[in-house]
Amino acid sequence: MRRWKYNFRVRHDAEWDVDKVDMKCLGCDYEEEMELDVLLEIADPRAEEAPAVCCPRCDRELLVPRDAYDQIKGGFVYKIDR
Repeated sequence: MRRWKYNFRVRHDAEWDVDKVDMKCLGCDYEEEMELDVLLEIADPRAEEAPAVCCPRCDRELLVPRDAYDQIKGGFVYKIDR
């Protein structure tokens, strides 16, 4: 899987057997959940900080994983525990 500057969590939905990501818009604060496969398919491959897709509310390519939103707005980066 690709590496971005900002880390984000993926959770598994056992009922539907899919991985999901909580998303939030950097522009208008719109929130939704998205399947990881869909996110990776439609995200701009040139994005370096986090996968970003077009927000359905403000129509700007600022919908990012919620964890990336928190890091960008808060000015910090989550460290991966290994």
